[in-house]
Amino acid sequence: KRYRIARETMDIYVPLAERVGVHKIKEELEDLSFSHMNPEARDSITNRLSFLRQEGTGLVDTIITELTKIIEGAGIKAEITGREKTRFSIWKKMQRKNISFEQLSDIMAFRIVVGDIGECYHALGVIHSQYPVVPGRFKDFISTPKTNGYRSLHTTVIGPKNHRIEVQIRTEQMHEE
Repeated sequence: KRYRIARETMDIYVPLAERVGVHKIKEELEDLSFSHMNPEARDSITNRLSFLRQEGTGLVDTIITELTKIIEGAGIKAEITGREKTRFSIWKKMQRKNISFEQLSDIMAFRIVVGDIGECYHALGVIHSQYPVVPGRFKDFISTPKTNGYRSLHTTVIGPKNHRIEVQIRTEQMHEE
């Protein structure tokens, strides 16, 4: 019965929460459903994330501080935020790409919001000059927006402490859209 309810939640309520724009609720529903649909996979990802957290206590904050120093040092005014991806989104990506946890390139994601398009590309150049780029992990959705109008620069780099991090760079207007 729990599996059936979890499946129903994933099929109906998660997409509804996403469309309405309540992402925190969407993520919570996904995680709760995931715990009943595939508890072994969820536990495995939880254990690996716990190990990473112990290894790099406060890593997201450390990376935000370092990115802020680099971006502001280049004369770019930016708002930088970061997060660890959810267990379900990690599992979904592993399934979609048929890869292991260790092969994931973006357990952590960071967003840099700047003033204009020129600063987006300037910030990208600064990030690429400071950190090794992961080949094949750059997408320019500013020059070629997605069909739904989404615009942003995405890149993955080997960031501080040799952690792969995904960085999204966009303007405030792009972020609001």
